[in-house]
Amino acid sequence: MSSVRRVYFYLVTLITLGILAGGVGVLLALIFDITIFNSTAIGQTNFHQQQLSMGIAMVIIGGPLWFLFWRSVQKHVRGNTGEIGATLRKFFLNFILVVSSITSVVAAQILLTGLLTRMPQSPNLSNSLATTIVALSVWVFHWRVSEKEGHPSPASLTLRRWYIYIISGYGLVLLTTSLVQLVDAAFKYLPFWGNSLVQGSFWSGTFQNNIIAIILGGLLWVFHWFQMSRTDVDSNLRQVYIYLLAIVVSSIIGLTALTMGLYQTLIWMLGVAGSTSGVYFQFLGWVIPTIIVTAAVWTYHQTVAREESAQVIERLLSSKRIHLYIMSFIGLATLTSGLIILFGTILNLIINSLNPAVAMESNWWQKQLSLSLSLLVVGAPLWLYYWNQVISLSSKGGVSEGRAKSRRIYLYVIIGASIIALAAVLVNIVYQILSGVLNTNFDLSVLEKSRWSIQALLVAVPLLIYHWQIARDDLQQGSEEVAEQKIVTALIDKSAMEIIRKIEQQLEIKIRIMEYTGSTDDTPILSTEDMLALNNKIQTSQTQTVMLIIHKKEILVLPYQIK
Repeated sequence: MSSVRRVYFYLVTLITLGILAGGVGVLLALIFDITIFNSTAIGQTNFHQQQLSMGIAMVIIGGPLWFLFWRSVQKHVRGNTGEIGATLRKFFLNFILVVSSITSVVAAQILLTGLLTRMPQSPNLSNSLATTIVALSVWVFHWRVSEKEGHPSPASLTLRRWYIYIISGYGLVLLTTSLVQLVDAAFKYLPFWGNSLVQGSFWSGTFQNNIIAIILGGLLWVFHWFQMSRTDVDSNLRQVYIYLLAIVVSSIIGLTALTMGLYQTLIWMLGVAGSTSGVYFQFLGWVIPTIIVTAAVWTYHQTVAREESAQVIERLLSSKRIHLYIMSFIGLATLTSGLIILFGTILNLIINSLNPAVAMESNWWQKQLSLSLSLLVVGAPLWLYYWNQVISLSSKGGVSEGRAKSRRIYLYVIIGASIIALAAVLVNIVYQILSGVLNTNFDLSVLEKSRWSIQALLVAVPLLIYHWQIARDDLQQGSEEVAEQKIVTALIDKSAMEIIRKIEQQLEIKIRIMEYTGSTDDTPILSTEDMLALNNKIQTSQTQTVMLIIHKKEILVLPYQIK
């Protein structure tokens, strides 16, 4: 089947499927509305007649058309591996799976919440029940087709992974956010708040909706994460899901909650909270569960990443680098924000002392100081902890670690952002100075208008100098040079083959093996740092040819020349 013909068939099939599903949903909603939920009232007869007419029209038009085009598509697919693995077909199937999954969960949540809140006569219930049934039916049908066909091409595997990790992410987000909202809602009903106790029934619609969302989100995530992706260890998209969504996003959300909790606490300690009653601390209802939930998500996925990466030493090193640099970046960004606000507070105090007539918000410095201290308390230890690990990894890895893509990206992003920030703030500072001079009003207002630029300048300059020095040192060591392809020969016994395999994967070369009959006790056990050091020795050897000798639990790296 040609590409144009394939686009035509799948596009029309998708449209007619939507018409058929919509028509079935309208008819089912009408049936449920009349028979189960008994929400029929006087004056609705005409509306129900319109529903019946519309539903029948959509089914008798969309049904045959969908069947005709789907049958035609299946004739081309049957026994044709190339057509089964076609990118457009797999996109069609996985797109329907994504849409039907999310639609069924949203509709089921509305349905179950309505049933628990005892609103059986709500017209939304019949629509939600019909939508749930139709969406689940569409999902089951296409999921069975997809699983029966398999995934014979790389593109089909990639698209299947997109479906799995999109829905896994959706389920995880629904599960965690609903859990935090549930605890927050329950927290407000505790007898701590005196007259501010939340009125109404504890078993409210919000509480019930969160419980249902936790159950649905948990089932969705468990099925797709533990069942459908359990063998997908080698997927790069899985690493993106683990690090980008689970680890990075949970870190940002958790640290934000921690920062806000510290900020609100410091505001209260400085006596500028605005309310000193117990109700002020209701923010703990979302801060504490958010920190706990994100910490649990972070810990679990970090453990999964470490266990899976250990299967391939190069992935272990790469995953470790990614994690360290991402967390270092988050910590540095938090620390930088705190310093900028702190310098701004100091500048504001100076301006206010020089000109008390400048209008300032009441208790402004206490609020700015609380925010800056909160950011510094969170960001400084985080950055120092992870950056020290980066320094340790770099010292052991040498040139090979300096050439790591994650390290280069980290340094150049910070250097580039610092340069752009410096250019922007310097333009504003020079502009304010020249404007004051030319307008003959060079007074305290120039400093006031340049305040944000000055505080950003005070942070961006040392940030740029520090990372520029690191990048220059890496450059001098040859981090930007193309690594010379080494010819490596290893003298080993059979027990050391696994180590050689890992070295080959890390260096992306084929090692020539010379086997000797030595003791199996000679084989060493290498840690991640040992592999980095070994890689660095090979890469920085004086000759292009290198001999590896494994003897007495040590690996000798001997450069040699053939004469």
